[in-house]
Amino acid sequence: MLDFRVYFWFSQNSDMKLKSIYCIFALSLLMTSCKKDINGCTDPEADNFSNAATKDDGSCFFESDAVKSTTVTISNWSETADSWATTIPYGEITADALTNGAILTYLENGTNVWQALPLTTYQSTTYSTTIEVSITVGQVMVEYKNSDGTLPTEPGEQKYKISVVE
Repeated sequence: MLDFRVYFWFSQNSDMKLKSIYCIFALSLLMTSCKKDINGCTDPEADNFSNAATKDDGSCFFESDAVKSTTVTISNWSETADSWATTIPYGEITADALTNGAILTYLENGTNVWQALPLTTYQSTTYSTTIEVSITVGQVMVEYKNSDGTLPTEPGEQKYKISVVE
């Protein structure tokens, strides 16, 4: 009788251990597969294709669309109390384009990889550095700021692509 009880206890615990292992495996699989989507253009033929994008958000545009684009390299930044800023003049940004079209700004992040702004460039538990963009008629203002109010390091030379879709 004692042998049967030991076997029965071991058998029950083995099933429980096996179930626990399966549950842990299933939970870890579920958690690793729940990655956050990165919205952007996933069509490699588009002018604003992004390798970083994992979910197409419908923002793709092509040269055949009414698109006017320019790429500029900025290396002169103005220092304010808590940010670095620059203004990029672009005459294709009209009041009509602001009202009825779309104006997209991208920061070059490698060969033919553009990321739509605003973009968090560095994030820690205490602060993050973000690029903020303000678009008005005829110009784009780009500003680097830290969320904790401190001055980030100067951005240095950056390439921006500005596209106006009518």
